[in-house]
Amino acid sequence: MKTILKDLSTGLFFKGPDEWTVNPAEARDFKLIDRALEFIREFRLQETRVVFSFRDHQEIVTVPPDRLSE
Repeated sequence: MKTILKDLSTGLFFKGPDEWTVNPAEARDFKLIDRALEFIREFRLQETRVVFSFRDHQEIVTVPPDRLSE
């Protein structure tokens, strides 16, 4: 499972500083939920969601950050 970020307004996945991609396989893997949430908070990414990408099932689950930090 990869823990990645998705911008809702563009539909793109975070790849690196000032880099976004349409391909979730190319997105940066934060590995831990806490790292992804801290990144969202630090850079004030309001329209960004945490995404869990499951390699085996090719399934993507998108979750709002506030649902993960309750």
